[in-house]
Amino acid sequence: MGFGPGSLLYESYGDRAGFLFAPATGLMQLMYPALGKGVEEHSAFYEEPFERLVRSVPQILGMIFDGDTAGEQAHRVRDFHRDIKGTMPDGERYHALDPETFFWAHATFVDVAFRVDDFIERRMSRTVREAYYAETVDWWRMYGMTMRVVPRTYGDFLEYWDHHVENVLEVTPAAQAFIDYVNAPWRMEQPWVPKPLWQVASRVGGIPFRDVSVGCLPAQLRERCGFGWNPAQAAGHAAFMASVRLAWPHVPERVRMLPRARAAYRRQGRTGFDAAMARVATRPGPALAQEA
Repeated sequence: MGFGPGSLLYESYGDRAGFLFAPATGLMQLMYPALGKGVEEHSAFYEEPFERLVRSVPQILGMIFDGDTAGEQAHRVRDFHRDIKGTMPDGERYHALDPETFFWAHATFVDVAFRVDDFIERRMSRTVREAYYAETVDWWRMYGMTMRVVPRTYGDFLEYWDHHVENVLEVTPAAQAFIDYVNAPWRMEQPWVPKPLWQVASRVGGIPFRDVSVGCLPAQLRERCGFGWNPAQAAGHAAFMASVRLAWPHVPERVRMLPRARAAYRRQGRTGFDAAMARVATRPGPALAQEA
């Protein structure tokens, strides 16, 4: 199983606009208790958060863009998590490959797809969103894990997402460390950046980085995490996002699209996202997720 020209995921998911939402997405992952505990105990995230992002995202994108080898890539991503396990503070065991935990991480990548669509105003219809969600279910199926935890439809996924934001996510120690970093990034020096340069760059860019990150969080999570958010910050965030939205269509594709996507387009070609939307808008509804 894989994706290729004409697939909604293949035609769109390599857009760098998703990185605008990456800090908020990362924080929401860390706020899932078992996932946060795994990062706390098994990851070098706090010493090198950007290097970890650069390492992990392309591997996951390979499941969409690597053609015939995408299935092997999915198994590599899954198996990387086999030894990430331990004990929660209440004594309950956790494992990164627990289906509920692993699916939450996947769900945050699904959420980004729809956030990017809203941001760049492609305005997918409900029918297209249902088809897009069905493709993300196929994306999950590539891991070879149970389908039991997967919401059956796009509407079910929205209910699943809202439930977790409202009732499951919490400020774990891992999330708190990330919150502290967002509030004062100059305190977390990065080994790949000379110290004097990091001190200047992190202070100059730190506050804008914080406001973009915080502005992309659901409002209830901003409050839960203790982020201040006043009208001036909200207005500044809205103006920044509007400016990027206006400029983004004029950015060359070689800059907009990630290397893994560009390589796939050179190798396999593409139809374009508009053609992919037109194709699914008139076909029968997508199949529902079934138990594996």
